[in-house]
Amino acid sequence: MSKTDSSPGFSPATPDFLSRLEQIVGGDGILTDDVALDGYGRDETEDLCFLPEAVVLPRDRRQVSQVLAWANESRVPVTPRGAGTGLSGGALPVHRGLVLSLERLDRIRSIDSDNLTAEAEAGVVTAELQRRVDEHGLLYPPDPASRETCQLGGNIAEDSAGPRCCLYGSTRRWVMGLEAVKPDGTILKTGSRNRKDVAGYNLTQLLIGSEGTLAVVTAATLRLTPRPAATLTLALPFDHLEPAAEAVCEIFRRGHSPAACELLERGAIQAVAASHPVPAQLSESEALILIELHGDDPEGLLERAAALAATAELVGGYEVLLAQEITEQRRLWEIREKVGEAVKERSLYKEADAVVPRSALADLVRQARRTAADHGLEAICYGHAGDGNLHVNLLQGDLDAEAWQTARDAAEEELFRAVVALGGTVTGEHGIGWTQRRYLPLAVGDTALETMVSIKRLFDPRGILNPGKIFVE
Repeated sequence: MSKTDSSPGFSPATPDFLSRLEQIVGGDGILTDDVALDGYGRDETEDLCFLPEAVVLPRDRRQVSQVLAWANESRVPVTPRGAGTGLSGGALPVHRGLVLSLERLDRIRSIDSDNLTAEAEAGVVTAELQRRVDEHGLLYPPDPASRETCQLGGNIAEDSAGPRCCLYGSTRRWVMGLEAVKPDGTILKTGSRNRKDVAGYNLTQLLIGSEGTLAVVTAATLRLTPRPAATLTLALPFDHLEPAAEAVCEIFRRGHSPAACELLERGAIQAVAASHPVPAQLSESEALILIELHGDDPEGLLERAAALAATAELVGGYEVLLAQEITEQRRLWEIREKVGEAVKERSLYKEADAVVPRSALADLVRQARRTAADHGLEAICYGHAGDGNLHVNLLQGDLDAEAWQTARDAAEEELFRAVVALGGTVTGEHGIGWTQRRYLPLAVGDTALETMVSIKRLFDPRGILNPGKIFVE
């Protein structure tokens, strides 16, 4: 689906406007051909495409500042973009204008092994940073599923998480300070490299997760931690969903601290098994929990694994698989990592990023199945059970486009209303972006919503930066 209409209130990117941009970023820093516009008009959100008028690729913060200042003066909308791996339409140029790609800001400026910090630019690929700090015996824990392609700036904009968020927390926990550019071109620096810093308002945390609507992040100071000496993976199959969900709660009640704790219900397991080898004792299970443990002592990890497996068996787990070798661990984690692509192979789908208290996990999956069935859809659930964060995929199946859109929207709203009633919220790591805007009022009160809007107006009074996101206009 493509949309190309410019919105009232914004100015088009005229030839004179683009000529000035070329003076700022050079001829190779502007793309206007159809192939580029189509590619930068998409992310990983469903089948959406919004064509920008031009793509700008600055090389440093100075160029970012000058581009934004010129766009703000001209009232041309600007959509910041990382690698385009988002799942809520946050990087889609829904009001045309410019896509501002940060991909050329790709330097790791420093790695400080003494103070356990790194400074890296927004276009650095997350996995590349992880590999570089690993050479120093260090770990940058955030691990979104797209880590081999996603970029730090996008991770910060969305406060990305991933399986290891269970132990280490989301991206925001690992960001100490930011270098960012406000919509008028002003360069803003927040936070510091200090372990303690309470000087003034915490602008760093305000910008993290703001989805590129307040400022464009150009670099970040990141917290690191020593790399664990040993890791271990457990696969815990269950005959029923309820004991699997109960096992997740029991694991934490008994003081276990897994680095990752992922839940896949039968539909997700079967989707992967259709095209990828899955161990027999796992492929027929109704639910599967994958757990990763980190520690400094391999023998100590085995003791922790035995205690954790015993906890799971108390509530119905069986035939625990344990993997110590890295290659065997990777084989088990591939089951989880391949779910998204496996579901996509089956059908066009809409992914609802829902979060509930851990005790409501089974209720969430049951509600998802019931809601999907009521609207003629299928639901496949999987995700970060340790955080109560499940991805509910609603599948189109055989429905035609019109029936699919009607059923999808109705089912998603019904599901999110149920999620909020369970004490949950409407996104845990994908963000609100473009596709979730109408659900934000379900999750926050009027006062909070009005405060957010006022903050947006303070940072961006002309409304040029990533317009159309988070709030319904």
